Amino acid sequence: MPTNFNSKFSLNKFLKNIQLKKQYLNQIKKNVQSLNKLKETNYKAIGSRFFLNNIAKPNSKLIMYIIDISFSKKNVLLHISDSSGNIKFFYSGGALQQEEKASKVSILRKFYRILVSKLKFLRKKPLAIHLKNPDSNMFWFLKKLKKKLFITVVKSFNLYPYNGCRKKKIRRKKFKSRSIEI
Repeated sequence: MPTNFNSKFSLNKFLKNIQLKKQYLNQIKKNVQSLNKLKETNYKAIGSRFFLNNIAKPNSKLIMYIIDISFSKKNVLLHISDSSGNIKFFYSGGALQQEEKASKVSILRKFYRILVSKLKFLRKKPLAIHLKNPDSNMFWFLKKLKKKLFITVVKSFNLYPYNGCRKKKIRRKKFKSRSIEI
């Protein structure tokens, strides 16, 4: 009798294992079908829909808004967009300053005031900050922002060329030979 009981137990365990695998495969098929539908209709919604499913996981890095600060040689731009790429807010450093030449530090101070006082929807949301062509003295700005906003990711992109770009070829002077007549 003990062998019969062990065989029934192992058979039940085997069948239960097969049933769990079938459920898992059915769930994967449903996910693939929903992804295909989203791909055909609206590809931007794919990321936001699957981010919302990962909220319960403690290690998942959920980002609700992206703050993009671009430094060009003449201007500083501030873009705020949601996780799917829709722009929520835009401001230019030239619109803040009435003076012709303003330092980037003063523009960043005004951007900080705007981010903290006017844009209150950013307060308790996880944010990513993207800095394009930042200066070396940007740490004070990030420290102040971290005190007021919930920042999860900071990325820095340096788009100006350095040492790897080939210099323009120097034009050689053409020497004309003169014939000396006697």
